[in-house]
This record gives sequence, C-alpha cells and structure tokens, in this order.
Amino acid sequence: MKESKTRTIVKTIIWRIIATLNSFFVLLYLNDSNKDNLYKAVFMNITGFFVYYFYERIWNFIKWGKK
Repeated sequence: MKESKTRTIVKTIIWRIIATLNSFFVLLYLNDSNKDNLYKAVFMNITGFFVYYFYERIWNFIKWGKK
C-alpha cells in the first residue's frame, strides 16, 4: 500500500494543527503551576505520543488516498 502525495500532505497539515493544539492546551493547563520547563516539555511529549498514536490509528481506517 502506498499513499498519494495529496493524502500525505493533508495528513501532515492536520497533524501539525493537532500537535499545535496539544501544545497549547498542555501549556495552558500547566501555566499556573510552578513546574519547570523540563517537566512541561516531558508532559507535552508524553501527551503528544498518545495523541499521535491514535491519530495514526484513525488514519489507518481512512481509505482515501491509498494506492
């Protein structure tokens, strides 16, 4: 199975939007805390890991753009 270039571009754009929203909400949630930046970066990457996992699983069900 191969992906079309259009599918890859759409997936990439949507992922960047989701990743930016993930970062925004994590930093918004942790903004009031006295946690250091390392904690925030680790937490953001952990949440990003799970969000990306489910994002890819969802795209596996979408047939559009597969060759």
